[in-house]
Amino acid sequence: MNSGPTHVKVFADTTRLRGRGWLWLAAFAAALALYVLTLSPDLTWQDSGEYQRTAAQLTWPPGTHTVWCRPGEAVRVHPWFLVTARALALPGTWNYAYAANLSSAVAMALAAANVVLLVYLMTRLRWAAAVAGLAFALGHTVWMFGVMSEVLGWTAAFLSAECLCAWAWSQRRQGRWWLLLFFLNGVALSNHLMAVFSAGVFAVWLLIECIRRRTPGWVLPAAGGLWLAGGALYWIVLGVEYARTGGLAETLLSATVGGFAARVSNLSSLAGLLGKSVLYVGLNYPTPVGLAGLAAVVVLCRRRDAFSWVLLALASVYFLWAARYNVPDQFSFFVPFYVLASVLIGIGVAAIAARRGRWVAPVCLVLAVVPVVVYAVLPHVARQAGFVFFKRELPYRDPYTYFLRPWKCGDYGARRFAEEVLDVLPERGILLPDTTASTPLKCVHDVEGVRPDVLIVDGYDVKFVPSLRPFWGTDASILSGPLAAGRRVFVTSDVPGYLPKWVGPQSRLEPVGPVFEVISPRAEEAP
Repeated sequence: MNSGPTHVKVFADTTRLRGRGWLWLAAFAAALALYVLTLSPDLTWQDSGEYQRTAAQLTWPPGTHTVWCRPGEAVRVHPWFLVTARALALPGTWNYAYAANLSSAVAMALAAANVVLLVYLMTRLRWAAAVAGLAFALGHTVWMFGVMSEVLGWTAAFLSAECLCAWAWSQRRQGRWWLLLFFLNGVALSNHLMAVFSAGVFAVWLLIECIRRRTPGWVLPAAGGLWLAGGALYWIVLGVEYARTGGLAETLLSATVGGFAARVSNLSSLAGLLGKSVLYVGLNYPTPVGLAGLAAVVVLCRRRDAFSWVLLALASVYFLWAARYNVPDQFSFFVPFYVLASVLIGIGVAAIAARRGRWVAPVCLVLAVVPVVVYAVLPHVARQAGFVFFKRELPYRDPYTYFLRPWKCGDYGARRFAEEVLDVLPERGILLPDTTASTPLKCVHDVEGVRPDVLIVDGYDVKFVPSLRPFWGTDASILSGPLAAGRRVFVTSDVPGYLPKWVGPQSRLEPVGPVFEVISPRAEEAP
């Protein structure tokens, strides 16, 4: 493996440095403007809404009865995102929901700017860097996660920054770039555990460089120490979890795989998962410029320098990880891969232009914005074709538009749903929503203090609070207690799979506004 400098020298003089700084700043400002203009203005659904609620409830010091602790699933706390979202809400300029969405916008804009800068450093072509930035910023999953509360925007920001540090070291041979790289990776670990994959790739590279004496030996322990320092927020979460469990093995399980051990190690149904993965990548790059990434693979293999191999290794690791991760939101875990794939696209279009001529540049720039048109018409096309990819619908959420069109400006559906549900529930009602519908409800109920007389219990609550488990168990006798106390029970869906296990064919669901009251035979016989 040849680790020598490649043909491009970074930071060759101060003029170039300033020019690169302005390029990065322009890319960041453009991406941030795009995401802010298309930002979700308020509450959101699913995990995104859960991050809004937990960020709003973040307190200090941490404790076992705060959002710093997710019993048995410490891996899903994501403290860096919670802290940044909470910090943006502190000035009082925005409410907690908008601040959490804005945190994602800032993070994804940082990632887009880093992609632009890295491609420019590698190709010396601003138009190729622009194509890479557009391919990244306008991608379906990237754009969607840049306008709503999601932790993977920061994952993309840190990964792209790590790649910039790696490039800088490959050109300058200064140990400080390793130190900064591993510090950033430690912080990234506090945001999402997927950072361990890039940490592994870079650690192997650093070890090889130390063995070959191309990097001073002191860099290795120093980088490890800074990595530990960067991950401070995650170590706090682990400390809280250890205080709760009192056991090291249980804490490590919670901090690494949580309740998803089988899915994390999944190696089954690979053919079907790979087919879906190809569709997800195609949805994120619905333009011919996406194919330029294949040309970049050839280019990097021919260059045979260490940084090229590292880029390819990172892309392979993150793609393979997401492609075999069998979870309902599998598409979301491709975001780190899209960082690397967009860099490859920029390198690929530059290589194609070198062979085919100057006409490639304007054509690629036009093709790079094609996704905007595709996403604008895709919901209508999918609806007309009868394509169904969802099990149920929610009030005020058009599934075709919500899932296939990444921008979320003007979408107040989750807020409207939550307020209407809480408005129609009777005094001291009990609501058992599924986890998709529960997040805006719990935001309004828990954070804003609306209808404190109502009890809301979803599937996550029963995992963490033993006393609530009967509400989602198999025994319908759970109704006897609330009914005797004059309390009525409601659910948010009449679709099997979104209901408590005890709600079976013998139960009758009576619509009440946007929810359903559970009327079982026992309930009708009760006084």
